[in-house]
Amino acid sequence: MVNPAAANDILLAIAAFALVLIPAIIIHELGHFLAARLVGINVLEFGIGFPPRVRRLFTWRETEFTLNLIPLGGFVRPLGEDMVGPTSEDKVKRDRVIIEHRRSGPVRIVSEREMLRMRGVDEQAMLSVSEAPPLARMFFMAAGAFANFLTAMLLFFLVALIGLSLPVGGLSQVAAIPPNSIFANTPVQVGDAIERINGQRFADFAAFHDLLAAYQGEVIDFSLIRATDGESYAVTTKPDFAERAGYVQVLGVVEESPAAKAGVLPGDLVAQIAGGDIPSSGDPASLLSEAAEDFAGKLLQLTILREQDDGSTERLEISLIPRIEPPEEQGRLGMLIRSQFALGDATRFANAGYKKEPVPQSVPDAIAHSLRTTAETFRLIASIPGQLLDGSLTGRDARPISIIGISIIGGEFLQRSLNEGPAIMLNFIALISIFLGISNLLPIPALDGGRIVFVLIEMLRGKPVDPKIEGRVHMIGISLLLLLGAVIMVYDLVNPPSLG
Repeated sequence: MVNPAAANDILLAIAAFALVLIPAIIIHELGHFLAARLVGINVLEFGIGFPPRVRRLFTWRETEFTLNLIPLGGFVRPLGEDMVGPTSEDKVKRDRVIIEHRRSGPVRIVSEREMLRMRGVDEQAMLSVSEAPPLARMFFMAAGAFANFLTAMLLFFLVALIGLSLPVGGLSQVAAIPPNSIFANTPVQVGDAIERINGQRFADFAAFHDLLAAYQGEVIDFSLIRATDGESYAVTTKPDFAERAGYVQVLGVVEESPAAKAGVLPGDLVAQIAGGDIPSSGDPASLLSEAAEDFAGKLLQLTILREQDDGSTERLEISLIPRIEPPEEQGRLGMLIRSQFALGDATRFANAGYKKEPVPQSVPDAIAHSLRTTAETFRLIASIPGQLLDGSLTGRDARPISIIGISIIGGEFLQRSLNEGPAIMLNFIALISIFLGISNLLPIPALDGGRIVFVLIEMLRGKPVDPKIEGRVHMIGISLLLLLGAVIMVYDLVNPPSLG
């Protein structure tokens, strides 16, 4: 019996394949087709999918549009070139270019140029890839990638018009509910987040407590979000703000860091910094970070509150020396921290970041977002080799993935998109379009970048490379790429990639 969850994942992966890869490859080939039209190169066939052919759809000018059996995108067949490389006139006399309109009798095999003549193209207007000027050929070969880049920019633009996920207010998480808490006899649970006070949003965690103080002694309506299911609900209560205290909660500790060596544990609360109490306003976490900078290389005293198994709280005094030159993204103390505040009844609130909602952008702002996001994506991709060399990115994180892996991840994005809106899927399609364009421009035989290399060699030496030699090089490239692709597909099946 098939597991329903597994069946759903398979269906989502197939749907993602159809939504992401097939359109991206067709757009890539459409870029080649339009570029060929611009520079005058004749295109005999624009295929949707890969052969064997299912049927001829229609003919536009000299180009035949066909539907093929293997649904892996599409291809463009220009005059004088096939998927491997330049072709001779003898080689193109094959059954792929038979006379399509003969209804009966023996089929006569014709050449590409003869086919173009039959489609009404004048001999003087015929231009093969090899006959086009070098710059025109390079434009034709690079146009597929450019089409992918333009598609990504358009998708980023649409995402901004639909709405970017932007902060619309702060969130304050309920971190502790002791027996005598204002939330003790209410539906509020630890982990739930407060997003409004009396219907009013607050800018951030510090503003949350400033806003509470403004309602001193009054009954307050709290609007909350349930941590378990994201549902919104409201609670009315009367908090006591006569006593408040600031804390810094330790969420994590890096091994071999000053905090780890001093015995700090996740869950500890920093109550005092360098002998001084933490104010009941502002951002306590920032105060600790500033103290770590001020005491870099010197002894820093912290007072820690640690909850015991029996519910009691132990007060500890620890000393540590913040690092002068800490490792990247570890901080001087080696702690992951966030701000907390407590009321006199020991109810504690923690900084939960921001509430984000889709905010539609104006056309100028959407254009700016598209350009900025596209440039940032290029920058991140260009930084991958350096991150692999310096160890900040592992080989597992940067593993290549096949069409199977892209479909699996795309299925996860599609599931999120169904729940959270189309922007998530559109962003993913845009990223895949950019990756497809960049990968095709790599100087690898059989890819567009590899073909451009041969044009550059021709420009340097003043004459083209022997078509037979170029064809062999591209054939070797195709063989190696197919072998590598098969290995990666097997690996993706054995170890499926995941957003996690």
